Amino acid sequence: MPASIVNYSWSKDFSPGMSLKKWQDGIKTKVQAMDDDEFDLFLAGVVMAASRAQMMGVTLTEKIEYFRALRS
Repeated sequence: MPASIVNYSWSKDFSPGMSLKKWQDGIKTKVQAMDDDEFDLFLAGVVMAASRAQMMGVTLTEKIEYFRALRS
């Protein structure tokens, strides 16, 4: 998922050496702080990054659902 956030200024807060738990907590905080329009743009970026990685179908749907679940 790092490719999903690389274009955001706050992506520097996430290092490759972070634990999975710390990464999940951090991304949840960032996603919950977004307003609806910003979140929609974020999801569009996720879809574009997935497209570049040739990710589609169930895998892409799971990724989008993951981010949506963080918002609830």
